[in-house]
Amino acid sequence: MVQNMFYEEIGKVHEKLGLLMQEGYEFNRKWAREFASSKNIALRDILSGKVTPEIALEFGRYLSEASGIRKSQEIPEDVIIESLTIDDIPAEWISVPGASKEKVYLNLFGGGYVLGNLKSRRWTSYLMSRATNLRSLNIEYRLAPEHPFPAALEDAVKSYKWLLSKNYDPSNIIIGGQSAGGGLTIATLLKLRELQIPYPKGAIVMSPWADLTGEAKSLEYNKKYDPEMAEGTANMAKLYVPNKSYRNPFVSPVFADLTGLPPILIQVGSIEGLLDDSVKLAENAKSAGVKVTLEVYDKMTHVFQSFGDDLPESMEAFEKAAKFLASLY
Repeated sequence: MVQNMFYEEIGKVHEKLGLLMQEGYEFNRKWAREFASSKNIALRDILSGKVTPEIALEFGRYLSEASGIRKSQEIPEDVIIESLTIDDIPAEWISVPGASKEKVYLNLFGGGYVLGNLKSRRWTSYLMSRATNLRSLNIEYRLAPEHPFPAALEDAVKSYKWLLSKNYDPSNIIIGGQSAGGGLTIATLLKLRELQIPYPKGAIVMSPWADLTGEAKSLEYNKKYDPEMAEGTANMAKLYVPNKSYRNPFVSPVFADLTGLPPILIQVGSIEGLLDDSVKLAENAKSAGVKVTLEVYDKMTHVFQSFGDDLPESMEAFEKAAKFLASLY
């Protein structure tokens, strides 16, 4: 969480989005003060990063859960949420009324591989179920630094194989994710190819973090709109991949040969730090002969889809995701 008013810069190019970002920022400051008080640490020290890495991670998880649960409380009561475990992986089914029982959206949530759990990350999974009428399977893959690479990838593959063991036809499965979950989605497809396991019908990734090297130029030229991304992703990458092998294709899919992968929809905002990840991923997919659709949403920030009904561009993105899905059948 940064102290400069980045939402003012966003507001200059998109007033509505700027106001939504300001609201989120002020909500986070409230919880940041509470966290600082509970730890007897000055808020300014936390915000400026003058704390131990352990406290910084705990703070990030604290804010992530608070903001995520806030959104989850907006899920309508008629949405069915069923808890389960896939071996030792916590998971949940999220189904809007009338959702297909045969077709599944396997969701890999975002959070830089270090943040997130089922309760705080079910909002976007719900929105996808609502838009596509698919039953959504949200999984809580293991997080770094307690469980560094390849733990998240192993859990994603295990969950997909579990669906196959339950007699779900691969052609009735869509896989997708947001941010780190988007990069993990592509890595999962690569691992399925290596293991010679049938692909899902397609993939939908939103603002995928697909290059952990920190070399993407958009991290710098979009910094005034997305100031946390450059430093935040660098720190998360170190936790996820301690040996710094960031060019491993299963870590950074932008360096992978994507030949043979199923159709992919990539959505990204034009003013976010990870814009170049999406552009490069799409270029590589196209060069490899993969059917890929890249949608760059003007004046949008990282995973803008999470604003749901509050932002027209968010709803447009989900509508296009539904059209992409329909085009596969």
